[in-house]
Amino acid sequence: VTTNIKTIQTIPHHIKANNIPEVFEIRGEIFMHRAAFERLNQEREELGEVPYANPRNFAAGTVKMQDSKEVKKRPLDCFLYGLYTEKQFFKTHWDSIEAIKRWGFHVCEHTQLSSNIEEVLQFIRYWEGERFKLSYDIDGIVIKVNNYAQQQELGYTAKSPRWAISY
Repeated sequence: VTTNIKTIQTIPHHIKANNIPEVFEIRGEIFMHRAAFERLNQEREELGEVPYANPRNFAAGTVKMQDSKEVKKRPLDCFLYGLYTEKQFFKTHWDSIEAIKRWGFHVCEHTQLSSNIEEVLQFIRYWEGERFKLSYDIDGIVIKVNNYAQQQELGYTAKSPRWAISY
């Protein structure tokens, strides 16, 4: 899928910084804005074709296509949300997110660094309603322990990190 991912315009092909880890991995999520999806489905209906089911399935299917020229025609977007390196380059998740923004990667602007549980709960309450005003679909939010040393101490289960939870 690498060739297909490279067609997404919000993913840089060159990093705009000098002080970067020699080897790193960035994780994220590929999606499609609802307006683009609706335009695409309207075109399909006008041609007598069956509309696609939803933007999430459409984006996932697009990434798996064999023809990257066709993928390039489809208006995909992405948010990058995790930087992973062999050697710890930053002390916190927030610092790494701020860095990848500076490097030119597309990071969701709707993030918050919270210093206590009340701030986390306020963030949750806010997005319970505001999420429907976004131009893309979300299931909810992810709450993460910021400090990498604490993340390491908490570790992982067989399927997921103990330091992050979907809400």
